[in-house]
Amino acid sequence: MPLTDSVTDPADPFSAVTHAAPYDYYRRLADGPPLRFDAQLDCWLATGAAGVRAVLAHPACRVRPADLGVPHNLAGTPCGAIFAELVRMNDGERHAVPKQVLARALGQVDMARLQWRALHLAGDRVPGSAAQLNDAVFELPLFAMADLLGFAPAQWPALAAWTRAFVACLSPLSNAEQLAGAHVAAEALLQSFGRLLREGDVRPGSMLAAIVAEADALAWQASGGVLANLVGLLSQTCDATAGLLGNAIVALRTQPDLLPQLRAAPELWPAMLREVSLRDPAIHNTRRYTAEDAECNGVRVPAGQMILVVLASAGQAESGFGHGRHACPGQAIALAIATACLQAWAGALESLPLAWRYLPSLNARIPMFVQGANA
Repeated sequence: MPLTDSVTDPADPFSAVTHAAPYDYYRRLADGPPLRFDAQLDCWLATGAAGVRAVLAHPACRVRPADLGVPHNLAGTPCGAIFAELVRMNDGERHAVPKQVLARALGQVDMARLQWRALHLAGDRVPGSAAQLNDAVFELPLFAMADLLGFAPAQWPALAAWTRAFVACLSPLSNAEQLAGAHVAAEALLQSFGRLLREGDVRPGSMLAAIVAEADALAWQASGGVLANLVGLLSQTCDATAGLLGNAIVALRTQPDLLPQLRAAPELWPAMLREVSLRDPAIHNTRRYTAEDAECNGVRVPAGQMILVVLASAGQAESGFGHGRHACPGQAIALAIATACLQAWAGALESLPLAWRYLPSLNARIPMFVQGANA
């Protein structure tokens, strides 16, 4: 059962992310104008399927402010160096080839083998408590991605720990201590990927081998950019897949008939997870910045404005994996890993006494489980 208030409405889209029951609020947002200025938040809101898709597809709506490619607090740091190269956090021609490299490599992943491998990894780490479950929903997807990239099993725990520390730099809620830890983790991740590439120890058939081959084929020679986007693959796996897994577990606990049906017909797991990614997504909002005057749904937004794109208000028309130029290319990978984990943990999830609340965040909806009465 949720441990947060499900009666009082969220105050705004940011507080809705961690609210126990925000979806009536999101539906009311969707019933309003697709694009509107919110004076209290001092930004524009894009809501409902029409507003969300219009902004995400508009070429003048960029992922970063025109004059601020890297956040001020990351400038000149290892985190900033990574941030500046991430294709998910940048627009423009400089990132067009890297985006193609990653999309092609991700498209070559053998999903059946990935799911089989993840099923064995998850089966070796079945959670027996809420604390173990919290660790597992973050670490198992990262272990699976590290394996896919070609790292040896002995390296996975350190890579997972560094990645969980690194993602703190992407949140405006992080404090100075967390940011300091993120910079240390960023440097460690860059060194780990660099060492693997320098030593020529890339495992044949691994996703890293595919990325290197695609980078050579498309003449992407910016080694720093390659390393940064490899770190980006791990960081994207971290919160997004943990949120998908956690919200799927919440769905299983709040719909008691669901787990017996899925255990009787395991082929339905992927469809269940796709439904969760639409109805209770891991990522509830994202931001866009107008590089020039933009007209969306007949509304003119001046240049230099921030638009909060409320993905969760778009309902079944939009998942937390995004849409348009910056749609997540790893959606199929996240679904395969999450499917395997839930299948391996089904028996344990049926008997664990769980309650939950949500980790503090302005955009990611990730349950944190505690020992509690069965929901």
